[in-house]
Amino acid sequence: MPIAPSRGARIHYTEHGTRGRGPAVVLIQGLGLSSRFWFDVPELLANDAHGRRHVLTLDNRGTGRSDKPRRLWTMGTMADDVVAVLDHAGVDSAFIVGISMGGMIAQHVALRHPSRVRGLVLLATTAGFLLGALPEATALRRLLSLPFGGPRAAKNLTRLLLPESKWHKAKEIFRDWPDAMRDDPTAPGTFAAHLFAASTHLVTRRLRDIRCRAVVVAGAHDALIPLRNAQVLAQGIPNAELEVVADSGHAVFADDRDLVRRMVVRLEKSIEKGLEATGATVV
Repeated sequence: MPIAPSRGARIHYTEHGTRGRGPAVVLIQGLGLSSRFWFDVPELLANDAHGRRHVLTLDNRGTGRSDKPRRLWTMGTMADDVVAVLDHAGVDSAFIVGISMGGMIAQHVALRHPSRVRGLVLLATTAGFLLGALPEATALRRLLSLPFGGPRAAKNLTRLLLPESKWHKAKEIFRDWPDAMRDDPTAPGTFAAHLFAASTHLVTRRLRDIRCRAVVVAGAHDALIPLRNAQVLAQGIPNAELEVVADSGHAVFADDRDLVRRMVVRLEKSIEKGLEATGATVV
């Protein structure tokens, strides 16, 4: 069980594929969720017919088998956790994929440790709400109700993460979630600590300093992190492309498990094309 020491905490991670065989990819989950909530995405990435990859998934501090510090921490701390995992796994640089809060962490990795990031895939995330768009009030109420559980929790989660057109398919889309939530529940303290860390995230005016290529992905009907936030990201990062997924909400890959793989392939091809255009060697 790989454990990386990082800033007073131990960060658990898993590896898929083989070290040194293909590029490395790190997957970072969102608020309160362990790496288990990527489900089969790591295997799809590691064993892709397009090319093999070394895929790492980490449990953000407070989740899964990582430590759960009692004190609060910032988004910068969580970005350093990612780099601690890279160091422990012997990875020089990687494609960083993050969803929601995980996408915020990914931005901080690129800003704090640019040499460790080959490219970014930013899913359903924001550079900071002040210059983006705030969550819908109903979505915010549903989010804040989740730690209290109760009979309405599943319904609130469905309506928070999916567009209305897909509410009737929730059981099918979230077929793996009940087991994952039972085995890796989100403690109220972790939920609060992650909310605090997310509140420290505001990098809109620093996006121009992210020099790697990026693919920004958003659900057209995301009520929690509205589409405007993705547009700000794509406009602010110099080498970014925007992908809007029609008829999708905040859980943008939940009913399309292959989405992440396709976006990583797109990023790889974009980087390869850029290198070829400059005459550089494609590694």
